[in-house]
Amino acid sequence: MWYRIDFVKFFVQMLPPALRSDLLVALLKIIAVPLQYIYNQFVSLRTIADNMLDITGNVQYLEKALNDAFYLNNNQIYIDTPAESYNRIFYLESEGQTSMAAYMESENKSLLLFQSGESTVKYNFTVHVPTSLCTSLNKDEDTYKGVNYQRIINILNTYKPAGRTFSIELYNYE
Repeated sequence: MWYRIDFVKFFVQMLPPALRSDLLVALLKIIAVPLQYIYNQFVSLRTIADNMLDITGNVQYLEKALNDAFYLNNNQIYIDTPAESYNRIFYLESEGQTSMAAYMESENKSLLLFQSGESTVKYNFTVHVPTSLCTSLNKDEDTYKGVNYQRIINILNTYKPAGRTFSIELYNYE
């Protein structure tokens, strides 16, 4: 989250360097305890609110449509919203991270902004499907020859909100 705050570090940085003694830093740590408690309460309430906002009528409708299409009980197909990730590309020299070079377009050199494993594709939601319906996302490797997978894709494309992207993940249902 973009509003992560370390109150002790903030208080110490706001002190003039001449006043940064061990005693004063210990006193600031004690003063920061109530603020840290309030901050932790805020973060927990924000997490609860985010979880409540993730479950909308549309999510419930999509889950019901998918589960009803395959006559499944207990919400075996469910939808999850991926957690936000903020990957920083550039770092300060003092942080000790490897730096990346950026070039002008006229220099005809490639510009790498992503490391291995990173991607520009961000899905809005993930549909979790049990392996009893699809054994693989590849049509040739699937025991059902991709029939159920294609049916899931068709239902999602029909009922998902416009402009939303999704990914499908398989899991073992016990």
